[in-house]
Amino acid sequence: MADLLSNIENSVLTITLNRPDKLNALSPDMREGLIELLQKQADNLSCRAILIRGNGRGFCTGADVQPEQILKRRDNIGEDINHGINRIVRLMTTMPVPVVAAVNGAAAGAGVSLALASDIMVTNRDAVFHLSFARIGAVMDGGSSWFLTRAIGPRRTASLALNGGRFDAEQALAWGLAHEVTDNEQLWSVADDIARKFASGPSIALGLIKREITLATEVDLNTALSFEAENQQTAFNSEDFVEGINAHQEKRKAAFRGC
Repeated sequence: MADLLSNIENSVLTITLNRPDKLNALSPDMREGLIELLQKQADNLSCRAILIRGNGRGFCTGADVQPEQILKRRDNIGEDINHGINRIVRLMTTMPVPVVAAVNGAAAGAGVSLALASDIMVTNRDAVFHLSFARIGAVMDGGSSWFLTRAIGPRRTASLALNGGRFDAEQALAWGLAHEVTDNEQLWSVADDIARKFASGPSIALGLIKREITLATEVDLNTALSFEAENQQTAFNSEDFVEGINAHQEKRKAAFRGC
């Protein structure tokens, strides 16, 4: 069976990491498959939300660190990262639709990056996030230093990363990294419900909100104010805005079409 599964249903692209015997450690084929699926959506959008999940006991434990595999990558690891997980993270964060991550069990290395690059993270109670880079003489990559430092601060990030530490689902929730913690058997259904909700929402507005949040971490208030006004001009002139106003006035649920 393929290491990566995907399907589109109800305007949700569901991507399933499917290497459960290796806790979904990313093989080269999985990395290329993720890039291909996300790039296809970036070039010609055919969904209104994306859900990323992992089959088996773990979400994704990053790179395969078996010596015969990982040591072969020493000469070109920087290039591999730039053309692999970095492309995936850039595609996820710039995708004009919401990306949901359903994190079950262990997430490590690039698996942590996949989770943090999502817009909404849902975890089960067994989820554990490992920042184990320092334990093998490696450094944070895949954007994990950027995401964590901005989300939980440099001191907490240093405490975790320098010690090769970890945090669990409840801590992720307390820090605002996770949107919700569910019972183990409910994770996929809860995450799917969230993705479907986004897929039936005002897609233009949701994509613009993503851009506003990203820009807000990098610019001053005046720039953010101008960017918001520009985006509101676009949102107000969408068909979904008209539908939203009419539905509010008529006290009914809006039937957004994503345009």
